[in-house]
Amino acid sequence: MAAGRRGALVGSYRIIRRLTVNPVAEAFLARSTGPAGPESPVVLERLLPGFARDASFVELFLESARATGPGHPNVVRVLDAGLSGERPCRVLELVDGEPLGALLAVRARGMVIGLREMCFIVMQVAEGLDSLHQARARHRGLHPSHVWISQGGAVKLVDTGGASRSNPPYLTPEQARGRPADGRGDVFRLGLILYELIAGRPLFAGPPPQALRHIGTFDERVLEPLPGCPPSLWTVLLQALSAEPEARFGSARVFADTLRVFLEERQLCVDHLDIASLFTRLFPGRRSSHEEGVDGQGERLEVLPPVVRMAPGSHVRAEPPPMLYPVGPPPPPDAALEEAPEPVTLQQLQARLLDEALKLVGGGAEMAPLLVRLTRRCVTSLGGGCGEEALAVMAARTLVLAARLEEPRRFVMPSLERVRPLVEGFPELGEVLSAVLLTGYDSPPPAGRAARALLCASAFVAQVRNARPGVVESARVLGQLRQDPRLSPGALEALSAELGVSAMLPCVTTHQALLW
Repeated sequence: MAAGRRGALVGSYRIIRRLTVNPVAEAFLARSTGPAGPESPVVLERLLPGFARDASFVELFLESARATGPGHPNVVRVLDAGLSGERPCRVLELVDGEPLGALLAVRARGMVIGLREMCFIVMQVAEGLDSLHQARARHRGLHPSHVWISQGGAVKLVDTGGASRSNPPYLTPEQARGRPADGRGDVFRLGLILYELIAGRPLFAGPPPQALRHIGTFDERVLEPLPGCPPSLWTVLLQALSAEPEARFGSARVFADTLRVFLEERQLCVDHLDIASLFTRLFPGRRSSHEEGVDGQGERLEVLPPVVRMAPGSHVRAEPPPMLYPVGPPPPPDAALEEAPEPVTLQQLQARLLDEALKLVGGGAEMAPLLVRLTRRCVTSLGGGCGEEALAVMAARTLVLAARLEEPRRFVMPSLERVRPLVEGFPELGEVLSAVLLTGYDSPPPAGRAARALLCASAFVAQVRNARPGVVESARVLGQLRQDPRLSPGALEALSAELGVSAMLPCVTTHQALLW
């Protein structure tokens, strides 16, 4: 933090007791003090020493004081921020309640919590999280210690300003594998919280090294359904817990809306009064935080000038994100006007609309662009003409749609029964898809270039589970596919060339490829 921000005393606070500790900070119940005597209680959050020495991390920690978003009922307000000695601190509105971690601990001891209350709590956290993502699009590192449940039934999320660290058991598979994380990582953590509420135990338990290995190799498909979890909710939970970010809900808002639909469809009415009743049952005889520390003594902290001094109830709207501009100069106006757009046929327009629709529905349908691209390259490499290419591409899009109807979360090869209603009145299309779906593992490649191209491309897509596979992953899958007698070597060579992994695979001679 810049030295120029030091100055006159802004706030003095007396710590009453420590509330919780998360991976980067500790939170205390405190009271502001002054000449007029004790004022309303607050929460004072202080960075742990290791992170307090990281200037960039300190800036992120204090950023929430100057960019809290437009305000949301599920987000805790930041009242003050600054330094106490060498330790950055933030002063937050008091949520008179308990952290979500306390509720999870009670649940782990066998306390029964209704399914509707579980879904409502996660839904409220998701709505607050979506507000923070909208205000400042950054990975937030959600942790149960960032969530508070009030005695009155409110669910509040603490804005970390992007300054957060995730440790097992709340690490995401992409982090464990060393990949970049984004907002979909918090969707995964919301799924972890919902899983823990339902199961009464964390999904990734055990010592950190063991949990880290579990996370890095996690595959949601091997999870056994939890007792008491309806199949429709289990499907929702598995999508949130998808190991691949592309297969998860696209945002916390979509996750919240999906949980709301689940509650409405099952006519499970729930509101904040139900959460207040749950709180009373889980924490009987709990003393209100407003009654604590009125006359007691505790450590006194002085907070030096904050980044922004905020009055209770006021909000600072986040600055708009920076605009990105092209590196090179734009083309001259006259030249740009002379470039007439290429004409688009009705079939091309329909294909584009279908591709966009498949991307919007998410899940396995997001693999459509990859499958179409690979199918087109394969059929061209096999010598197919424009008619065969158009037929193969149409079959690829139909295959994705059928797969999405059969399995919402990921791309799988659908059954022929699922495909048949989609190809009624299109005998050539049905013939290609039948040839692909009826081909057994010991069969030779099917007749027809369109069917051979689609079979090869769909076999690859079904294994990669990633709409943008890397070179290493592509080489691994292609190496396995070369053992499949159904797949044309010529089509496999076209795949390897399209994916940029030709040099990593054994060569097939041109003569061998043409034989197929």
